[in-house]
Amino acid sequence: MQVRKLKTMLEVGAVRRITVRYNAKEAGWTITPAFATANGGEKAEPVERQRKGVRVFATLDAAAQFLVSLGVREFFVLANDQQATG
Repeated sequence: MQVRKLKTMLEVGAVRRITVRYNAKEAGWTITPAFATANGGEKAEPVERQRKGVRVFATLDAAAQFLVSLGVREFFVLANDQQATG
């Protein structure tokens, strides 16, 4: 998900939850918003770099600062590669 799309989804209240997860393969933190779809379902897409590929933050603090800059006040943190539940 491009940052522009994430900002729009946040503005319209479509984001249901945001998960920040440690990615051992990339040795960094990724951000994955889950949002409502038009058919009432839910879809999750990781935040991407400008030129495609998943954006990886070197530290949890950097990921948190990015989300705060977008106005996000709450998110889940997973410190391993396991899938988020709930």
